[in-house]
Amino acid sequence: MKIRVVIADDHEVVRQGLRDMLSSCGDFLVIGEAADGLAAERLIENLNPDLLILDVALPGRRGIEVLESLRARGIRIPVVFFSMYPATQYADYVRRAGAQGFVSKDADSQTLIEALRRVASGRSAFPPSRPGDDPFIGLSSREAEVLAGLLRGTPVSEIALRLGISAKSVSTYRRRILDKLGVESNAELIALAIHHGML
Repeated sequence: MKIRVVIADDHEVVRQGLRDMLSSCGDFLVIGEAADGLAAERLIENLNPDLLILDVALPGRRGIEVLESLRARGIRIPVVFFSMYPATQYADYVRRAGAQGFVSKDADSQTLIEALRRVASGRSAFPPSRPGDDPFIGLSSREAEVLAGLLRGTPVSEIALRLGISAKSVSTYRRRILDKLGVESNAELIALAIHHGML
């Protein structure tokens, strides 16, 4: 019996890459794809898959909101978040919300496959906890989302559009992030992220 998978990611190239990778494994079958959160929920209800691969930042309804909605309705499908956002903040966040795994998009394909197999077999798959002196641990989930955009060099206006907030709010979050981390600029922020293995 193959593991029946739904992929929810707003980037077509990511969905295509995941589909090709899973197809080559032999034990996975991609039965549906969604480019936004609401479509992902509809697919889960209609197809009843064995596993959901879910991005954090989805249009319409964010990944964490999709998970919370599914759990609130008693839908216990195993969920693995596959995201560019920092595991330092999001792994624990999605675990508390009811996810079974978190894999960073910069992980190699074997790491992702092993995580999916673990979750499909009823286990969890989260990255090891960071050392206690990790400065990023204290960021809120929204700050972590803004941070991920800043580290990718995404313009403030685009971050605002993806998160559904104003550019002014993004700038406010950016200032809070810089203050919390004790840095003065995006360049220093990137240097700090490199030092702690986030880039």
